[in-house]
Formats: sequence, structure tokens, C-alpha cells
Amino acid sequence: MTITHKNFNYRKGLDILKVASTNFPSGSGVYKFLDERESPLYVGKAKNLKKRIFSYINDNKQTRRIKTLISLTHRIDFIKTPTELDALILENNLIKNLKPMFNIRLMDDKSYPFIMIGLSNKWARIKKFRGKQNTNDIFFGPFANVNIVDQVIQQLERAFLLRSCSDNIFNSRTRPCILYQIKRCSAPCVGKIKTNEYTELVKQAVLFLKGKNHNLKNSLVKKMQLLSKKQDYEGAAIVRDRIKAISRITFEQYSDLNKNENFDILYLYEKFKQKYIQIFFFRSGKNLGNKDFFLTDKMLEKSEILMQQFLTFFYKNNPAPNEILVNLDLKETKLIQKVISPTKSVEIRTPKKGKKLELLKIVGENIKATNKDMFNKIDNNKKILNKLSKVLNLKNFPHKIEIYDNSHLNGTDPVGAMVVYQNFSFSKHLYRKFNIFSSKERINDDYFMLKQVIERRFNFSKKWKYELPNLIIIDGGKGQLNIVKNTIKKLNIHNIDIISISKGKKRMVLNDKVHSLNGEIKFNKNEKEFYFLQQLRDEAHRFAVSSHTKKRMKRIDNSIFNKIKGIGKKTRSNLLNFFGTIANIQSASLADLKKVEGIGVNTAKKIYNEFNKNV
Repeated sequence: MTITHKNFNYRKGLDILKVASTNFPSGSGVYKFLDERESPLYVGKAKNLKKRIFSYINDNKQTRRIKTLISLTHRIDFIKTPTELDALILENNLIKNLKPMFNIRLMDDKSYPFIMIGLSNKWARIKKFRGKQNTNDIFFGPFANVNIVDQVIQQLERAFLLRSCSDNIFNSRTRPCILYQIKRCSAPCVGKIKTNEYTELVKQAVLFLKGKNHNLKNSLVKKMQLLSKKQDYEGAAIVRDRIKAISRITFEQYSDLNKNENFDILYLYEKFKQKYIQIFFFRSGKNLGNKDFFLTDKMLEKSEILMQQFLTFFYKNNPAPNEILVNLDLKETKLIQKVISPTKSVEIRTPKKGKKLELLKIVGENIKATNKDMFNKIDNNKKILNKLSKVLNLKNFPHKIEIYDNSHLNGTDPVGAMVVYQNFSFSKHLYRKFNIFSSKERINDDYFMLKQVIERRFNFSKKWKYELPNLIIIDGGKGQLNIVKNTIKKLNIHNIDIISISKGKKRMVLNDKVHSLNGEIKFNKNEKEFYFLQQLRDEAHRFAVSSHTKKRMKRIDNSIFNKIKGIGKKTRSNLLNFFGTIANIQSASLADLKKVEGIGVNTAKKIYNEFNKNV
């Protein structure tokens, strides 16, 4: 939430703290800082609630962020817990559910992908998997990147010829699919391979994923030689191709790591007063990639506390390995271990010597090297924003910028788009689109559309809407700028800067104009700041157009089904899940249509006849 003169009161917040420090009990528990809307600002845990609250009153220890928190505080609550462990668990759950603005929050708060070999099926399937894991199937991961998973699965298909299709498609096959033709599947669906032979391929794939590929290669070489002696040259060639395919599956392998070592490395680093955590996944001695997490500048805690909170958050969604290495000395590792893995032994430590320390140092050097360009980009963008703040005479530094544009085709399928630039880069997970509701009288009324979008964005009906921007940029001229200004004013929202960018003569980018509430802002057309604003505007335009196109295509697709009686949302969904696209449905045979779940003979005939009536 953006701080305004109405809700910013340091003295009042300090008085609330003093009362709480007197009234709060001793002992472990969780406390909550609440704003005037009763929305949580910050959730923390403490061994001693009274002492912890009292610590905030010390002026010498009050950072800018803590003073901001105190200034926004309207009330402080507490929940006493039997033990410190209970407090840690409760803190974790409250932060995750309430998402306070001053606490750690992961931008991609989700589980990471694994490769799964489904052994519960007679014909084991290899696939990408997220979610809760069972004990019947084999899982390998997590991988830092979905694209890496897709690539590895393709390579595994070539090496072991395992099926990747769904059970629905597998059971309906009457002839081999394209994957069989390109030698990425053994086609068990139509009996191209015997059960025992397929089982052997599955075992080989599992051995490989567990890091025993050296033994696997040796056994395959022996098998190839044996087949050659028997003059079964075709079989020997198949085994030879498998060995080649296995050799092509590459991971970054560390020679001094044991093949059964499973651990993660978490490295917290700071640059430009911003904190980051990078996590590396090591499984079976292989590096499965790494992921960066940006920690917002509103976070209050020291690096050690942030690392502790990150650990509890991350491993709530992802299974913890046997060992977690961190670059900071943590005081509460035993408590954290109990929270993230109550049933399995997990060690959290900072290595002091040996190969793990060397690996930790390598990770630190890797971060500096690989993120050099990112740091330079952040530094450059920060300089641009500093200059823009002065040129545009902004009330606040634009940490968060929202850019708006509308898109429609002669008034049809209108969509409003909001793009977010935050922490010196585009934050695509915060992008939003608004389906605009218009009447015949309002067709092609851009002012009406923009007003509706702004009203809906700032109606505070959802939690994400409380995180207000520092700056709003509109794709438009003075008219659009005034619409936004007046709408925001009526909503009683203050302290947000507003500008707009309009197309110039002949719609040439060099003729674009920047408008503020005080008039046109003159830029040198070659200035980086001017180009930067254009980039922000163009991203909003791109997102608006793509959103409109998707909406229009969906309407067209739905209109096709609307012609057929008895086709509801569920049936449409089943058809699209089975065939993938509208085009595939249109070209499907009557026999294939009957295979779709929930579609009987009569419905299949209706669909088939509709798409083939002119044939």
C-alpha cells in the first residue's frame, strides 16, 4: 500500500507500541502489526513477546523500514503459543495466508517440477510432475526450470523409449503415434514391445536418474557385443543408439560429488540495497539448475532472519533434500528442520571446510559472474528512474509503476490491460487484464473504458489491489490523463503520480509526447529516459492487444459450439482436453469423438455432422 498523509503517523504508532510492550505477556508467540483497515502489515514470532515488542521502540535500532511500519500501525495483536516451535509454524502459516506487505513473499510460491516415472501403471509413463508425491512412483528433481524438464524428458524418451502420453490417449490408440516414428517411444499402446522388454527399459531409466549411468552403459555395451556375436545386428544397432542417446543426456556433473548426494545450496546476497536468494539443486551428484528470488525492499528483518523465513516458506511447497547448505550462520536450524521436514531427517548447516565449502564458494563466484549483467541493468534503470523522478517532479520514487492501455476491434471484445514495472524490471506475475463491460452507446468510447478499468483496479475488492503504485502511466493524451486523475480523486486515493504518453504526428515514435498534470514534459528525443517511458508504454500496448486477441478467438471458438445443441462447458472442456485444438475437433472422425469422456453416440453424431455438413 502506498503511504499517504492520511495513514502515516509515526507518533501514534510509537504510542501503540509502548502500550503493547507493557500489556503483552512474556513467553513465546506470534504478533501482528495491523493498519487502519485491519489489514496485516507484518507478522513475526518471538521467544518472549514482551521483549520483542519493546525492542521496536529503541530509536537507535529503527531502520527506515521499521519507522515506516510503525507509522502505518493502527493496532498490534498477539497469539500466545505453548512452544517456540508452535510459534514458528503459526508464523509461517499466517504469512503465507495473510501475505503482509512487510514480510517475505515468494513471487513464484509454487512447487517445482519433477520428472516422474509412473510405476503404478503396467506400462510406466514418464512425465513432468508438480504436487504431492506418492511412494508408488519414482520422482527425480526438483528442476529449477520447466524448460529443462521438457528437454530432459525428450532426451529420456530417445534413450529409453518410454511413453509420455496420458492414459486416455494410450488406451484409445489403434496405431502408433508420431513419437514411435521418430524413435521416441516403443509404442506399447499397440503391442510393438513385450511387457518384459518394456519393464527392462523402465529399470534402466530409473538407474540412470539415480546416477548409476556408468553401470548402465557398461551393461548395455556388453549386451550390444553379445547381440553382435549372435549376428543380431539390428538388435545391436538399437542398443548402440540407446547408448548414444544416454550419452547425450547432460547435466553439470561435479566429479568430486558422490552419485547419491542430494542437497540444496541457498546463497543470500545483497546488491544496490536489495537482497536476493539464489538456490541451487543438486540431486545424485548432478546440478539441476538454479533459481533467483528477489526479496522486496519493504522487508524488515536482518539477513539471517530472512534466510530462516525463506527456508520455512520454500520447503513447505517443495520436499527437502537430506542436506541444505546456507552461506549464513543460523541460530534456529533445529526448529526450522522440524517445521520443513517433521518426518524426515534434514540437516541445515554452513560448511566450514571440505568440498562443500569449496562448492559454496563456487556458487558465490557464479552469482557474481552470472548476475553481472543483471546488476548493471538494475543500476542503469535505477539511474534512469532517479532522473525521471526529477524531470517529472514526482512526489515519490517510482518503485512500482503501473501502465494502462485498452484494446478492442470497433468496440468489440474490449479489454483493459495493466502492466507492472517493479524492482527495476517488468513483473509479469502482477499483470492484469480487465474484461470491459460496455453498451451500444459506449462502443469505441475509450474514455469510458479507461474509467471503468481504473475504478475496478482501485476498488480494493482483492488483496493485490492494496499494493498501490507510486506512478501511473497511461497510453493516451491529455483526455485520458484527466479521466484517470478525476477517477482517482473521486476514489479518495492520494499520493500517486500520473503521466500519459500520446502518439505524435504521423504516429512516429520520435514525435511521441509525455503529459503530466502540469502540462507537457519536454524530452530530448535521444534521451534514455524518453526511450524508457516508451518501452513501458509499448509493453502495456503489447499485453492489451494480445489479451484482446485471445478474448476474440475464445468468443469465435465458443460460437462454433453454440451452434450445436447439448454442448455445455464441461463437454467443451473434455473435447479440448482430448483433441487439443478446435481444428483437431473439426477434423476428428466419428469413432474418435465417441472416445471422449461424457460424449455418447448421439452427441458425437451432432458434433461430427456440424463440422462435416458441407463436405
